[in-house]
Amino acid sequence: MKKNEILILLGFILLKFFFQSFLIDSIYDLQRDEFLHLDQANHLALGFTSVPPVTSWISSIIQIFGNGEFWVKFFPTLFGASTMVVVWLAIDELKGSLYAKVLGATCILFSCLLRLNTLYQPNSFDVLSWTVVFFLFIKYINTDQRKWIYWMAVAFAFGFLNKYNILFLVLGLIPAVLITKSRDILLRKEVYIAMGITLLIISPNIYWQFTNGFPVFHHMQELASSQLVNVERISFLKSQLFFFTGSFFVILAALIGLLFSKRLSKFKFFFWSLIFTLTLYTYLRAKDY
Repeated sequence: MKKNEILILLGFILLKFFFQSFLIDSIYDLQRDEFLHLDQANHLALGFTSVPPVTSWISSIIQIFGNGEFWVKFFPTLFGASTMVVVWLAIDELKGSLYAKVLGATCILFSCLLRLNTLYQPNSFDVLSWTVVFFLFIKYINTDQRKWIYWMAVAFAFGFLNKYNILFLVLGLIPAVLITKSRDILLRKEVYIAMGITLLIISPNIYWQFTNGFPVFHHMQELASSQLVNVERISFLKSQLFFFTGSFFVILAALIGLLFSKRLSKFKFFFWSLIFTLTLYTYLRAKDY
């Protein structure tokens, strides 16, 4: 990256921290879920009923720093800024111009992430995890170097240990790869080695789930019966548009490019991955965020 690009990206990062610093009026206390996640630092375990353990690890760091509100809000902002950096790097990997990078960073900066990154919850790290996984997949396809899919496995594993939600990335990605010319990827040895790396990293949490009777399923059943049953499927899809209203035409152009651009043909499965994942979420009445 050229020096001027680094300076511009640094400017976006500073803007992100600046915006997040005044979005919440000081009159408000922490949100109730934030207290829950902070308290997990006092009860460290390989898993919890509602979430995997990564949030509790971050809470331990916040506790070491004094449990001040600054640090509580610092980490979701950091994850939001990191998401913007990864998007910038992904555009660079796709040979995008400086204009494209600035456009991408602007779309991230002025989006629903401003709201999401105000709360100390697993969601900010979840969005970052998804973004990193896709970025590393782009690197793997472009370079054909095994190390990128191994790093992708590590990123996915930590995303899983943050929020099981990232499984929907795989559920959308696999059929998308199968129906496109990229299906030969699934025949490569390094893909299965990467799966082994993921299983190795997440195995302590899987063991915890097993020894405790898989409370995640009980939690999901309660969630589905008490909350998701009230979610309208069409409302979920509408919200996706509202979340990124300012970047709608950029997203539309990107999707058209993935479908019809010869230069991006090897990434067409990303389009179908989005379709499959959104279809799953819609069918299951997922919360819009």
